[in-house]
Amino acid sequence: MSKYPKINYIGNKAKLVDWIIENLPLKHGKVLDIFSGGSSVSYALKENNYEVVSNDVLYSNYVISKAIIENNSVKLSNDVLEKNIPTDLVEKKYEKIKFLSNRLYFDDEVKELARLVCISETLEDYEKYMFLALLRRAMIRKLPYSRMNVPWNQIVKLRDEDYSYMKYKRKRAYHNLSFKQHILDNINNYNDAIFDNGKKNLSYNMDSFEMLKKIKEPVDIIYMDPPYPKTMNKYGEFYGLFDKVFEEEKAYIDFSANDKFMENMEKLIQKCIDKTKYIVISLNNKTSPSSDELKQMLEKYGKVSVKYKDFQYKVTGKENKNTTVEILIIVRLKNEIN
Repeated sequence: MSKYPKINYIGNKAKLVDWIIENLPLKHGKVLDIFSGGSSVSYALKENNYEVVSNDVLYSNYVISKAIIENNSVKLSNDVLEKNIPTDLVEKKYEKIKFLSNRLYFDDEVKELARLVCISETLEDYEKYMFLALLRRAMIRKLPYSRMNVPWNQIVKLRDEDYSYMKYKRKRAYHNLSFKQHILDNINNYNDAIFDNGKKNLSYNMDSFEMLKKIKEPVDIIYMDPPYPKTMNKYGEFYGLFDKVFEEEKAYIDFSANDKFMENMEKLIQKCIDKTKYIVISLNNKTSPSSDELKQMLEKYGKVSVKYKDFQYKVTGKENKNTTVEILIIVRLKNEIN
């Protein structure tokens, strides 16, 4: 049976997807997940037999979506790790990515990573994206706090297993496993995630506004979980060095900017009007702007209903004792009402 794989994505909705799906205004149809992130919502939509259009501007997120949303059948063999890559190619790749040395990883690890990046360049189609999704997981898993903006001195300190045990009562030995070992540890998990729901699911790597321009035929629902201001929202900093390694960095509208969020959000809603029947927006009681502020703006464009759920997040393995209220705002657009 298929199962959403281990991704490591801050803000992941994996434990909330059943509630989100349960509260969607339609039980079938085509859904655009326009800020797909770690693809947990897209994956749940696929499991529930929706036709899924998954989009994210970060390449590190796009490779996940291509691997487990658009891909319906291709799995990866362990043999791919044994490909013979000429030494000179690995050395050239190392020269391109050595900016990671003593920034995210030790130099010998960057040399190992160079070889794996070279392997990815020999692969095609979904086999390539499966490999890249696994490599992304390995790169994130080796880092304390699972993000790429931790200062190097902190990385070194937290990768010291004795220090980690003394400080946190956990050695976190997985930080010191090789990239290859991380891939081997997760390959079955990712292969088991692949299934065919009988729909033509698609994945895109675009800014949200550009994605809406691309949509020619309307979808039934547009689902949004944008990076809200004043939250753990620095996704470009968290994962963007992956994009840099593969030379896939893209410019995008930054929704996390506090002074521009409502302006950008309203512009995005306006672009959705002729593209869908419903807009569904995820947020919680700790985001800014508040659900009331968003609701007031959204009421200009359709009939709004709101759903609530108490939830406790876990951060770095520890459960936050403060309960968060998860919120879904559902907008039935005026063009659908009329």
